[in-house]
Amino acid sequence: MHRMAMTATILSLIGAIGQAGASEAPSVSIDQIGAVARATIQQNGTGNQASVDQANGAGDASLDQFGAGNDATLTQSGTGYGRATVGQYGSSNIASLIQNGGSNTVVLGQNGAGNQASVQQTSAPGSGNLALLSQIGANNVAALTQDGDANRAVQTQVGMGDTQSVVQNGDSNFVAYTQVGNNLPDLAIRQTGGMSVTVLQSH
Repeated sequence: MHRMAMTATILSLIGAIGQAGASEAPSVSIDQIGAVARATIQQNGTGNQASVDQANGAGDASLDQFGAGNDATLTQSGTGYGRATVGQYGSSNIASLIQNGGSNTVVLGQNGAGNQASVQQTSAPGSGNLALLSQIGANNVAALTQDGDANRAVQTQVGMGDTQSVVQNGDSNFVAYTQVGNNLPDLAIRQTGGMSVTVLQSH
C-alpha cells in the first residue's frame, strides 16, 4: 500500500455563539500513526487544552490558540522530518514541544505576558534540527534543548523580565540569542562539541 496521509482538522471556537451554558473550555487530543500525518487546531478563548501526538512518520502540525491560560502539547517521533508550527496569542499560555528523529523544524511564537515555552529536539548524529522561538511581551520564559549534531536555534524575546535558556549537545551546533527589554536576567547557554553562538542583549 502506498504511503497513507492522515489529515485531522479541528476548530474549537469559544465565544458568544449562542451557547449560553457552555462554560467549560474544550480539550482536543489527536493521536496519529502513519507515514504522513497532518493536524490543524485552532482554539479561541480561555483555558483551552490541545494535545497532538504524531508517530512513525514526517508529521506536520499547526496549532493556534487565542486567549489566556491555554496549554499546548505536541510530540513528533519516528523517522524525523517533522514540522511543528505553534502560535499562542494572549497571557499565561504554556507550550511544550518534543521532536525525535532528526531534521525536524519548530516554529513557535508567543505574544503576550507570562507565557512559557519548552522545546526539546533529539536527533541521530549528523541530522540536525531547526528551532525558531519568538516571544513578545513581559515575563516570558523559553527553554530549548537540542541533542545531536548540526542543530540550529534562533531565540528572540522582546519585553521586560524575560528569561530564556539554550542547551545544545553535539557537534557543529549554532544558536542566535536575542533579548530586547528591561530587567533581563543573566544569560544561560550551554554547548558541548564544536559550536557557534551569537548573543545580543539590549535595553
